Amino acid sequence: MTVELLFLLASAALAAFWYDSMRAREAALDSARRATEAADCQLLDATVSLESLRPAREAGGMLRLRRVYRFEFSDDGQRRLQGRVTLHGSRPGRVELEPHRERPPTWTVIRGGRDRDEREDDRW
Repeated sequence: MTVELLFLLASAALAAFWYDSMRAREAALDSARRATEAADCQLLDATVSLESLRPAREAGGMLRLRRVYRFEFSDDGQRRLQGRVTLHGSRPGRVELEPHRERPPTWTVIRGGRDRDEREDDRW
C-alpha cells in the first residue's frame, strides 16, 4: 500500500511541476513578445527555450525556481539576435535583448498645409 501511495504522490508532484513549467513558459513567451514589439523588432520562431532552472531566493526571502528562457529576434529581418527572459516562479522578471540597431523614425507626409491653396495639392 505504501509503494502505491508514494507512486501516486510522485506522479502528482511531477504533474504539478509540468503544469507550472508550462505556465512559466507561456509567461516567458508573452514577455519576449512584448519586449520585441516595444523595441520595434520581430520575435523569431514564436518560441522560447529553457536555458537554466535553479532554486533562488526572492527579495522577501521566499525560495522559488528561477528560470531563464532564451529566444531569438531580428531587428532588420536578416540577422538573428539573442534575448533572455528571467522568471522568478512563474512571474516575469528581467528581459534582456542583445544590442541591436534602432530603426530610423518614420516620417508621415501630409499633403497641403495652412499656407497652401488647393490648386497646389493637385500637382502631387
